[in-house]
Amino acid sequence: MPELAVSSRSRGAQRVAFVSFLWAAAVAATKLTVAVLIGSVALFGDGLHSALDMFATVMTFGAVRWASRPPDREHPYGHGRAENLAALGEAVVMIVAAAGVALEAVHRLRSGSVVEVRSYALAVVIAAIVVDVARASVLHRAARRYGSPALAASATNFSADVGESAAVFVGLLAARLGFRAGDGIAALLVAVGMALIAVRIGRSGFQVLMDRHPPAIADRLSAAAGVVPGVVGVKGVRVRRSGADVHAEVTVTVGRTSTVEQSHDITEAVEAAVADAVPGASTTVHVEPSSAGEDIVARTFAAANRIGMADQVHNVAVIDHPEGLWLMLHAKVDPRMSLARGHDVTDALERELRSEIPRLARVEIHLEPREPDSVRGEVVSAERGALVADVRRIAESHRPISRCHEIAVSNASDGLHLVLHCEAAPEETIARIHDASLTTENEIHRRFADVRSVTIHFEPESR
Repeated sequence: MPELAVSSRSRGAQRVAFVSFLWAAAVAATKLTVAVLIGSVALFGDGLHSALDMFATVMTFGAVRWASRPPDREHPYGHGRAENLAALGEAVVMIVAAAGVALEAVHRLRSGSVVEVRSYALAVVIAAIVVDVARASVLHRAARRYGSPALAASATNFSADVGESAAVFVGLLAARLGFRAGDGIAALLVAVGMALIAVRIGRSGFQVLMDRHPPAIADRLSAAAGVVPGVVGVKGVRVRRSGADVHAEVTVTVGRTSTVEQSHDITEAVEAAVADAVPGASTTVHVEPSSAGEDIVARTFAAANRIGMADQVHNVAVIDHPEGLWLMLHAKVDPRMSLARGHDVTDALERELRSEIPRLARVEIHLEPREPDSVRGEVVSAERGALVADVRRIAESHRPISRCHEIAVSNASDGLHLVLHCEAAPEETIARIHDASLTTENEIHRRFADVRSVTIHFEPESR
């Protein structure tokens, strides 16, 4: 996730957490004061829950600030789990408080104590309900906007406050009307509500801290990676959450003859696709080779690649006979290599090919000298005007070549090198173009012994 986005999310979450703290402090102080004045255990429990909300808000504020720190050497996945740890801490404290309220409620019910409920106490509870509804709504929206587990935990907590305060209001009203057990029963309901909400908050934080696999997110990541061009398949996806952040490890398969550069481009495309599917996700992509969908030519290059010759094999031809396949190919080697050493190379390549491709009846390998990196030369097109004219006539005599508009001649240390730019009809097939190219090259070599190479570039003729 970009650092600027993380900073913006953190500042927004901290601002919401701070405002929530102020409201929690005001509501808790009011409830506890009134509870002490009238001696209500239900209102005291509700006020205690509100005080815990204040404590939870402090934890949320600190957790959001801590979680916004960028990854470092000791925390390569960042500090996002501070939010999950805060949510778990809120749950533990709330369960302890719920147990205390429940014990006091049971004691009050057994003793039959009476609560003198004043009108202002009921007014305070109603006001608290209104405040909690507004506060929970704001926190829920902020949690979704900033992707904050800590804010989500606080929002869930404050939503429960509404139900608890409603139970307290009913209990106090019942006690005011003469039902002596109303306050104690309401206190028990408050304790149960606190315990249930604590379990809900704690379970979410615990699952993240224990690296529970989120299947919905994993499915989205797998689907996004699977449609990236070059990806043959997705073998595995592992996802771990850290606060609002998602860290994923994706294993994809690519064609085994892909180069390192091609594989790297594919991994970057997978990372981008995953980030689109799950905004903010940080992804590590592992690549494995795959032979799925390969034809015999591709398998030939794969076999050659195992002995470091994939870039030297060309002109692969396959003929399928009843008795088996004939595989014929050209391979380039060091021009200074001896025939004995060259034969060893072809034997090694043939062994790899036979282990890779079934039904091989014959494997025929033609060795060629590998070209040097470069040779020195000079352009002599103008000086060799007669050669240029003869070569043009030869080329234009072979259909479908219609015109040869440029011929360049280089006089290099190993002989003459010709470059021809020829034209043909746009609808001509590459097969016919190639046949004309071979015929032209062969005739030039027969006519001019000093020509070392002929390279013909074709373009669609202009009409």
